[in-house]
Amino acid sequence: MRFLFSILFLVCTILCQVQAQDEFDVTKISPELNAGANAVVRLDEDFFEIISKAEARHKKRTVVTILNEKGENEYGQLLVGYDKFTKITDISGILYDAGGKVQKKLKNADITDYGYGGGGDNITDARVKLADFGKKSYAYPYTIEFNYETKEKNMMFYPRWMPLSDEKTAVERAQFTIKTPADFKFRYKEYNGVNPVMKTKGEGGSDIYTWVVRNQPVSKTTDFYPLPVIDYLPLVMAAPSDFEVQDYQGNFNTWADFGKFYHTLNAGRDVLPPATVTEIKSVIKDAKTDREKVEKLYKWMQTRSRYVSIQLGIGGWQTIDAMTVASKGYGDCKALSNFTVAALRQAGIPAYVALIKAGSEAMMKPDFPSSQFNHVIACAVVAKDTMWLECTSQTTTPNFMGTFTGSRYALLVTPEGGKLVQTPVYKSHQNTRKSRANVNLDQGGNGQVEVHTLYAGLQQESRNSVFHNGNKEEQKKWLMNQINLPSLDLQRFELLEGREAEPTITEKLSLNVRNCATKTGSRLFIKPTLLSRGFELPATSERTTDFYLPGSVYDFTDSDTVSYVIPANYKLETTLPSFQINSVFGTYESKTILENNKLLCSRKVVMNGGRYNAKDFPAWIDFLKKVRKADRAQVVFVENKP
Repeated sequence: MRFLFSILFLVCTILCQVQAQDEFDVTKISPELNAGANAVVRLDEDFFEIISKAEARHKKRTVVTILNEKGENEYGQLLVGYDKFTKITDISGILYDAGGKVQKKLKNADITDYGYGGGGDNITDARVKLADFGKKSYAYPYTIEFNYETKEKNMMFYPRWMPLSDEKTAVERAQFTIKTPADFKFRYKEYNGVNPVMKTKGEGGSDIYTWVVRNQPVSKTTDFYPLPVIDYLPLVMAAPSDFEVQDYQGNFNTWADFGKFYHTLNAGRDVLPPATVTEIKSVIKDAKTDREKVEKLYKWMQTRSRYVSIQLGIGGWQTIDAMTVASKGYGDCKALSNFTVAALRQAGIPAYVALIKAGSEAMMKPDFPSSQFNHVIACAVVAKDTMWLECTSQTTTPNFMGTFTGSRYALLVTPEGGKLVQTPVYKSHQNTRKSRANVNLDQGGNGQVEVHTLYAGLQQESRNSVFHNGNKEEQKKWLMNQINLPSLDLQRFELLEGREAEPTITEKLSLNVRNCATKTGSRLFIKPTLLSRGFELPATSERTTDFYLPGSVYDFTDSDTVSYVIPANYKLETTLPSFQINSVFGTYESKTILENNKLLCSRKVVMNGGRYNAKDFPAWIDFLKKVRKADRAQVVFVENKP
């Protein structure tokens, strides 16, 4: 009998290996999926089994054929996080050659374990396991299979399924399955063309929900203006209705419910020590208005605290209390925002913490109440208006959210529940660049250039970061990379910060520029748009889907003036260019004036970002072409020889 079982086990093993070899042979991939891809997902199975409103199991199997180094960088490793609420019960992996033959199986030595974040300013009980077969050890193409399983006891979070998260990855088959006890209630919603759910019954009357994507090739053309990923790639959102975590119960059916749970989770943690309350009264004693009180307390908070990432307790959602922040002088986004709100309330200012998804152009689905946040900020109510405060920064101006948390939804947490509100939206007239340059040209077209530029709104952010985080040499190197001029020598520079109602950066440059104007024979060709930003023209003028001009890039106003001092022995040979271009995407105007030997060139561009219909794409291309043509205009002077 034992011999028979051994034979059967051996036969089964051989059959499984033959099946895998046949299944994952790269020649089985259709040419349509190979075309333009860095990797092909052969099989992606995401299985989430809800055992109760307090517990779940999560299994994931991914088989990916790696076609090149970019595909390897994207899919060559497996990262699985865990903490006191998530336990990893299994990790395995197999590497196959091009023919689908097993080359290596994952060993314990191939799996490393380290603390999440890993820096000195991180206090966390979260950790990560990383599985890796090693880079560039195998000839392309090859196939990697990773499997893992976890036990979940933090049921605030359900998986989000986005099978096509990389634009250069093709998918043969991807499947998302949620299994629940009979008649268990949870919520889900499909976006961006996902096939409707298939509902079936499993053993014991369990309910099974399945979504499938098959044979999805990569796009044949590069999209220069893609919609935000959350708005165009197939997506399934899932979230709890009723849930339990540790000793807390909650419900996420509405944003009001969501905010109520967060408030309950952190209730009573906003009490300040008496000494801090006395300090707060001293800080605001000379303030004339509530707005001034907010500004003073915000700057006070910035000077007495620092940011430390803290992810302890219930998924990192329960804040360290204000007492601890007051005594220690540090906290994470939750703790610092909670501390700031507590201080504002002591000053008689209504204030609340707000949950938000932070990051440049980060977006969420406002129609699906669920945990879509990664950051906490503070909001003060002043004279029926709001003042938003980024409490993790020691340099940010009060009420400036910028690209990190501006122009998006936030969930205001009140005792009555959560309320979805909009943070400040930054439009073209706020994101300004005003530049004035004086250029002294010599006989050969070389120029001594003095530039004075004022940046405001989103346009000052990058320079503000360099100003606060870079030394003088690093600032100079960064500025050199920003100036689009050939053969320049940066003689002197200065960055000055303004912290009035809105943050500004003033930039002063002294440059020597060779061939600032082009000398050809007896003629001097001068470019009126010397320091202006240019516009790239996409390779195609056809489009069948909506296109997106991110507000963080395309909502701006540029006003540039360049004054050239022309050598005395040159006279004007051409007409002076002037342009006026109007479009739904923005406006462009430029003109040149010659007075004595001074050529004054002015240019103003106002751009309007946003989502546009595919039928508007030819008009966008036409606008770009007209602007580029206007920017290429030159003024020609010729030597006035005796």
